[in-house]
Amino acid sequence: MRQRTWDDAPVAERDWRAQKRDSTRARLTAAAFALFDERGYSSVSVGDIAHGAGVSVPTFYAYFRTKEHVVLPDQDLDWIAGHLAAQPPDLPLPEQLRLGLRTLVAGLTREQEELALRRWRYVQADPGLQMRAAERENHSARVVVAELGVDPATPAGSAIVVVVVACLRAATAAMVRWAAADGRHPLPDLVDEAFAALRSM
Repeated sequence: MRQRTWDDAPVAERDWRAQKRDSTRARLTAAAFALFDERGYSSVSVGDIAHGAGVSVPTFYAYFRTKEHVVLPDQDLDWIAGHLAAQPPDLPLPEQLRLGLRTLVAGLTREQEELALRRWRYVQADPGLQMRAAERENHSARVVVAELGVDPATPAGSAIVVVVVACLRAATAAMVRWAAADGRHPLPDLVDEAFAALRSM
């Protein structure tokens, strides 16, 4: 007898499971951020977060690989591919990336913007999270390079990798600057300024 798979489940059941996963992830994130604000990021353990969310530690690890991933989860790979594909192909690659990132941050709702600001405040204040931000940049760069169909082992491909990493680093710098100013400057403008600084080098 064939083993039943996720795709075999009725649509309503799949939707319920997805809603439950989203709800648990949101509860873990909310508990973590409340504790970070109360005690400071470095003083909060995974066990504290799990307890605050009313789940077990193994459940925490079913949703997040590390405490750092609560603050900076992996990028949505479909989003990266989709926004890159939506840009005019005749534009230089840095401009395609700038437009894609600008579209993302300009489209944030007020609630999403406030959540992003909290995330980047934590990053700004913690060296471990800054390392996680660099790790996420490298991961996103690999996705972009793969989407472009580039072989990073070739000289041309290696040059494109350098460009992509530099652009994503500029985006991170814009986020950190935004958090340092407590969100007083429009984030799309900071993205533009970071890319302008990159072009001037």
